[in-house]
Amino acid sequence: MQTAGFDCHAHVYGVVNRTQGSNYKPRSAAPLATWKQHLQSCGLAGGVIVQPSFLGHDNQQLLDNLAIAGSTFKGVAQLPSDASLAEMQRLDQAGVVGVRWNLIEHRAELPDLDDPQWIQFLEQLKAMDWHLELHLEGDRLPVLLPGLIQRGVRLVIDHFALPYLDNPDQDAGFQQILQAGQQGDLWVKLSAPYRSPVQDLKPYVSALLNHLGSERLVWGSDWPWTRHEGKHDYPDTLAWLSEWVEDSADRICILERSPRTLYRITG
Repeated sequence: MQTAGFDCHAHVYGVVNRTQGSNYKPRSAAPLATWKQHLQSCGLAGGVIVQPSFLGHDNQQLLDNLAIAGSTFKGVAQLPSDASLAEMQRLDQAGVVGVRWNLIEHRAELPDLDDPQWIQFLEQLKAMDWHLELHLEGDRLPVLLPGLIQRGVRLVIDHFALPYLDNPDQDAGFQQILQAGQQGDLWVKLSAPYRSPVQDLKPYVSALLNHLGSERLVWGSDWPWTRHEGKHDYPDTLAWLSEWVEDSADRICILERSPRTLYRITG
């Protein structure tokens, strides 16, 4: 089978004995080999390993997996505000291309974007040509998004921006994303629909396609579906993309061209 396309959101880890900054502990490991089997079965060429919240800032498992995954795999780390440019450069050499802020459920205070340390952090991201992946509920996005846009950092918004209203025209955070995506360097992941209370996300996808275009969208399986295990299987998550995006050219762009651009995948 010829492989093409990328899963841009998966969590890969061994047995977790203790967690950092999270009230969730996975019941079993999510091995790289298992994920790669899923990718192969669906004809996908690679993907992006996203550091899970329960491992905190300890990115060693991420680095270990990237070391053996291959050239078509990249990583997104979690880092504290005092992370140095040298540390980012070390991670970059290992295949890391961005940093995730997991801020849902008020697990942590929203970063103060006027704090000199966070200002320096974001400047370092830009110097590295990295992106900031933002995981935050749609109704809280308006608190943080304008400041991040002002700082000029490349943004990747998790899980459709976690919309909370059935009508995207009434979702203030989502409307900010549509506007910002037309003006700046902003991308959105089509992934994990079950993490939003909205049952029908197709109107949101249509708005994203109309305002941002398929070249600013990527797809992710969210494997192994932490907190939602056992509700679906891997092929289901890829089939959802065909339900959301009817045009085959758009789907090819979302699966293949957009990930290569955003994550600098050359393999």
